[in-house]
Amino acid sequence: MSFTVRELQDMKRRGFCVQKKAALSIMEFMSDIGSGVDAYRPSIFELISQESIQEMIQPAVRYVLSVFTQRYPRYLLRFVNRFDELYAIVMLFVEKHFLEEWNASFFENFYGLKRIRFLRSKFNLPDATPDAKLQKLRNIDIWKSLFVLVCIPYVKAKLDNLYEKINGGVGTRLLGSAFFVRENVNERQHIQAFRKERVRRFLCNVFKYLYPWANALYNGSILLYNIAYMYDKTPFHTPWLKLIGIQIRRLSTEDYREHIKRQSQSRHLANFRDMTKLQVTRYILAMVLYRGLDFLKILLPMLIFFFKFLEWWYSSEFSKRLSGGDGVDIQPPDIILPDPRGIPLPESSNICPLCVSQLTNPTAIPSGYVFCYTCIFHYVEEFNRCPVTLIKIRTDELRKVYNSTS
Repeated sequence: MSFTVRELQDMKRRGFCVQKKAALSIMEFMSDIGSGVDAYRPSIFELISQESIQEMIQPAVRYVLSVFTQRYPRYLLRFVNRFDELYAIVMLFVEKHFLEEWNASFFENFYGLKRIRFLRSKFNLPDATPDAKLQKLRNIDIWKSLFVLVCIPYVKAKLDNLYEKINGGVGTRLLGSAFFVRENVNERQHIQAFRKERVRRFLCNVFKYLYPWANALYNGSILLYNIAYMYDKTPFHTPWLKLIGIQIRRLSTEDYREHIKRQSQSRHLANFRDMTKLQVTRYILAMVLYRGLDFLKILLPMLIFFFKFLEWWYSSEFSKRLSGGDGVDIQPPDIILPDPRGIPLPESSNICPLCVSQLTNPTAIPSGYVFCYTCIFHYVEEFNRCPVTLIKIRTDELRKVYNSTS
């Protein structure tokens, strides 16, 4: 069987088109794996990205506040000691505002996402139909979302800190758990107190054994749901969303139009002539608060860019040449003054403020004061603060002081 030149060219062109279509289909599948033809279904990468930013904000704010606390401990120390609670309260107001305005959390709205009620129906309702009003969050759905967004991370962080405190942190791995078992003579004399101590130790041991398994189950369930969501096996990427019946979707043009329409209607309804001075003041304060919360979406990328610029600047050779060529004397850091509620300092620097004896194995803490290692380790393990300045510290921040005699 023979073919003409035109027939061969035609067959070659058709084969190339088939290969091109196959390659494009594979690329489309890999770029939007699991999403099918649903344009409003976000990818797993968008969902993980907004969650990762949410997890990075809290440590960054804590670090900035800790830096300023070292300079002004008298004013900011109480905020650092209650940082988890204060951060949860602030995020509660922020998330509630965005859930009411956009049906999304702050970080979900930053990525152009929203939350809808999961309707257990065989048909997927498009966002443009009137039936989509059934998917909007109700008041009970907003409070359920707040519980998942604020309460669960707060409880998880507290349990992690409690496990680190009970487990002993770095000291347990270096010195062994027997180092941390301390007997109290007074407790032995009183049977009731001794029983309470035994119950407390039993509960601590049970928690040390069960919490790693519970933590593995928590993170493993989230991983399994992420994989199932990526391959379109479930509409939820976390088990918490399935529990409260909430689904994550992309914002559509109708959502933006509706938001703009609500804002214009609120401006028209506000008639200052028919309002009292108190009502006008409350309205202005509410508008300033709402606009300030909306400005967070603009402030977040600005802060990220600013911190990245600072990171580049201090790591660049140009900044090193400028800092090294001026010959300016670097001033020492400010001394953190003792707190009136802390323990008094001895007259000699060779005396430990805790045991009021000669320093044995001198150890420094972040506030700059030196103690015996055993004394300061037991104190920090129990109170998590400096005994002189009351600054919050951890046992893994203790540093040995080396001198000519040690």
